[in-house]
Amino acid sequence: MKQYKVYANPQGNHEAVKQGWSWPAFFFSLIWAMIKKMWGLGVGVLIALLVLGFIIGISGISGAESLINGVVIMIKIMFGINGNKWREDNLSTRGYEYKETVAASNPEEAIAFCMKENSEG
Repeated sequence: MKQYKVYANPQGNHEAVKQGWSWPAFFFSLIWAMIKKMWGLGVGVLIALLVLGFIIGISGISGAESLINGVVIMIKIMFGINGNKWREDNLSTRGYEYKETVAASNPEEAIAFCMKENSEG
């Protein structure tokens, strides 16, 4: 079982965010950010990588490929560590309100548990 924070917006939509390391954010960083509607983060990192690649390309630095690979790995680690927290912050700015933290096997189960608990109370 994993810990999930469940959020809801006034329209009744629910989102569950797993606590801790985010493997999807680690492996699919920019795509993951876009899918989770974190447009500023995704576009910002994409632009930063393009600018870095351009600067390194025109400067002719030896070992440029290793430098770029190192930067990409650092970005992926940052996404893995901070991805779920960034997602929580994004949900809050989009009008979602924190409901509770629940233990569940997956996000759907966490949402169902939270909704059941709230309808009983």
